[in-house]
Amino acid sequence: MAPGNGISFNSPNGIAIDSSDNVYVTEFRGNRVQKFTSDGVLVAQWGTQGGAEGQFRSPTGIAIDGEGNVYVSESGNHRVQKFTPDGQWLASWGSQGSGEGEFRSAMVIASDSDGRLYVSDWGNNRIQVFDSDGTYLDAWGMGDKGQGGLVTPTGLKVDGEGNLWVVDRGNSRVLKFTSDGEILAVWGSEGHDQGQFRVPTSIAIDGDGNFYVAEVDGSRVQIFSSTGDYLSELFAPGLLSGPHGLAFDSAGNLYVGDTRNNYVRKFRLASPP
Repeated sequence: MAPGNGISFNSPNGIAIDSSDNVYVTEFRGNRVQKFTSDGVLVAQWGTQGGAEGQFRSPTGIAIDGEGNVYVSESGNHRVQKFTPDGQWLASWGSQGSGEGEFRSAMVIASDSDGRLYVSDWGNNRIQVFDSDGTYLDAWGMGDKGQGGLVTPTGLKVDGEGNLWVVDRGNSRVLKFTSDGEILAVWGSEGHDQGQFRVPTSIAIDGDGNFYVAEVDGSRVQIFSSTGDYLSELFAPGLLSGPHGLAFDSAGNLYVGDTRNNYVRKFRLASPP
């Protein structure tokens, strides 16, 4: 999915894949959502720049619930919008602030099998939890680093057991929480070595439970086992530039938002070592 084949992107950022392997992409600077088949055929698109219903200002995250509803988080409008699979507006919630249900840049969104939605509230250094209609349920991540405190959290992913994985961008690490916010594990530190991160942004989990972390400054994706052991580096530096957005389809293909190059790249992966 790249310029030159009739498809164009302007800073592709978030990627989500539905049960039919349709691929949804948010464009940070393009202020829209595009929907494609797994072969890159455009199915639908919606959004223009603005603050009205169905408009966007710097959309970043995207998630799809079990009923196929599409949720988009906006860093510029400090809110979440809910759509049908073809882009019909259903609801929105959020405004700028630090109270319950308010955001200072709603960055990334993830959904679990119970219909809960998790939003990384970047400027407030927390994760907020909502039901599918936008009712506030909980928040966590505020506090000391040693107790799971977050600094500008970005990427989110719910695993098959319902645990939430969080990319803690400001602390250059990944944390694993229960759905209630209890911290289970922590990995990573700042640096260029294996298992270290330079501005991590996104996370995805494959069918074997291995997790993948994209780095903006590292311009790479690192692969780890479910227990955090380093396995390999998916891409050599130079192929990607500022990657945001990682997602797997049902066949195990990995989609990467190559943000600065304005591509979405699809990879068929060999099993990690």
